[in-house]
Amino acid sequence: MAPILLTPELIQRIIYFLIRDWTRGGHPLRRGVGKYAAVSPLWQDTIERRTFATLYLDLERLSEINSIVTSRRRRYVREILLEVVLPWPGPRQNPEKDKEKLRNNRALQATFEAFLQSLSQWSADELHPGGIGLRVFAPLPVEKRLDSPSWRGERGPMWKRRYAESVLELTDPARILQHSPVVAISEIKIDRPSFEDRHISAVAICTLLAKLPAAKQVHVNWWKWRRFSRMRTDLADALSRINHTIDDFDICDDSYSSMSRSQVPPTTTLSSEGEDGLSRAFHILSQRLKTLYIDGIIVSDELFFPRTLSVHMVEPLWKRLVTFHLCYPPVTPSGEWLFVPDPNASEDSEDENSMDNDWVSTTSSQEPRSERCIATPAMQQFYIAAGRAALQMPVLEDMTLVAGLDVGLGVDDEYWHKFWYHAERSTAEALWTSSSAFVPGDDVLECWRKVPRKYLKGELEVEISSDPNAV
Repeated sequence: MAPILLTPELIQRIIYFLIRDWTRGGHPLRRGVGKYAAVSPLWQDTIERRTFATLYLDLERLSEINSIVTSRRRRYVREILLEVVLPWPGPRQNPEKDKEKLRNNRALQATFEAFLQSLSQWSADELHPGGIGLRVFAPLPVEKRLDSPSWRGERGPMWKRRYAESVLELTDPARILQHSPVVAISEIKIDRPSFEDRHISAVAICTLLAKLPAAKQVHVNWWKWRRFSRMRTDLADALSRINHTIDDFDICDDSYSSMSRSQVPPTTTLSSEGEDGLSRAFHILSQRLKTLYIDGIIVSDELFFPRTLSVHMVEPLWKRLVTFHLCYPPVTPSGEWLFVPDPNASEDSEDENSMDNDWVSTTSSQEPRSERCIATPAMQQFYIAAGRAALQMPVLEDMTLVAGLDVGLGVDDEYWHKFWYHAERSTAEALWTSSSAFVPGDDVLECWRKVPRKYLKGELEVEISSDPNAV
């Protein structure tokens, strides 16, 4: 009897249905599918293409990765999930102690170093053309329930609350910088951790990023910058170590909500000259980007343009920057509010506010006391600095600047302040919309009118709006 010959397409379909676990909704790979790779070279290639597409690595697995993921198999890898395995903690009802924090931070340090040491042996010509995405996570402890053998474990809210004010940090960032670079990673994305994961500091991620010169897509979460504002200087140093070009850089605080009027701005670190190192670091980094998103993080106008240029400094130039998005808390790095109470607010509104004695006792003299706030003169300088920067952005298409102002409970007491510049072909538009009827000064408008004249040979259309949805 003649053998039955199957087409390659049909074989691919058979393999696909054979190696999937159809009892689970996401249809992940069935356990033990690697044994089918020995059927033939065709089966081996098809199965390994799927089994090595996503690598789950931790400190232990990193020690043997290069003996398993051989040069031939590296072209199959599309994503690496790097798990930071933490030592078992103390009782969850007890606070985290300094010794426990140190053990956890050492685990993070060891994992990052092992990752760099192992993956630096992968050369660019061995990899998939699209590169490899990297996700880093540190799971919370899994508790076993002895009264239910079938219970696989839980990472409950008690553990999450225990680490609510803690992040994982590197114990020795300088050691990370001594390792050889890893060219395999094209994307690194650290979103807000899930309910089951610990928070990893933005400083640690950006320190690692400095050793990933092929990473073009970057998403960093600076969790609770208000509580961890002490990290501003360290984050500025970490950003200054990143020397390669990046396409998209997104840094945000996913836990950020508009600053309450009863809050005092956090104390931030400025130099003796009053400069904000983090804004300067963003300024330098942005000149190597195509897209920059900063959400919920305090910056100064030095993000756009240095306040002083020495005779030895050249004008900044953003050759690649197409999109610039900034959502900023309404306060400067030195703790000064950018929006103050509207002196023309109605007496009824003032009387209503003055009745809240508890509220009055917790606010500073500069803090907004009404939903109707007006921008300080510093906002005019803010837009001039942004305009000066735009004059050095030849391919800029969109710049969005949004103040993260507090929003009241009702629709009528919302207040906002937004700016949008959009350039397309030979036209450009600048739009300001604000609940305080903000009007840009003549110096601001003249600065922005120069932008389309320089690059589009056209005039700027200016619109002043009171529509919160205009931007």
